[in-house]
Amino acid sequence: MIKKFFTLVWSLGLLSCISLVSCDKDDIEVPVPFDIPLTVEQELPFATVPTTSYLRYPEIALDLDLDAIIKEKYSKLSVNNLKSAKLTGFSIDYISSDLGNKLDIISGAKIYIKAPNLPEVLVGTVENNTNPNQLVINTVDTELIDYLKSKQNSLILEVKGSTVSLDKLKVNLKPVFKITLGL
Repeated sequence: MIKKFFTLVWSLGLLSCISLVSCDKDDIEVPVPFDIPLTVEQELPFATVPTTSYLRYPEIALDLDLDAIIKEKYSKLSVNNLKSAKLTGFSIDYISSDLGNKLDIISGAKIYIKAPNLPEVLVGTVENNTNPNQLVINTVDTELIDYLKSKQNSLILEVKGSTVSLDKLKVNLKPVFKITLGL
């Protein structure tokens, strides 16, 4: 009886050790939220007049390969493990312009995200801008999983001018996406 007891204890101890050793550093708990900050340098041919309507610019390709970003951070996961994806921050930073104008020529802006076979969706706005160096976009709490699963995603910018202007602005678009993964 004592021999069976020691055999059982030894077997359970061995199984515990094996299960502890088999865990590797890539095992993760779920959900795993993390930020993906981007910087996209863009030249915008710019023409504005003071108005209450918005001027729409052509699409700005993001081409964000979220699957590659996820695999780089967590090799055992992929874009198929995406549980949530939201835009949590967005700014447009002034770099330069041909004629010396800055971002204060924009009084308001709307940002949309687009992906193939999906309708564009509003992800951020700014109103009453007076900052010459940065537009800080107020993000909209919208789920973007399907938009970020595609490698062909893009941004669309609509702006409302505060003054008459014709220029070419160089800016950095800085979206920050927060994603949550799970098994």
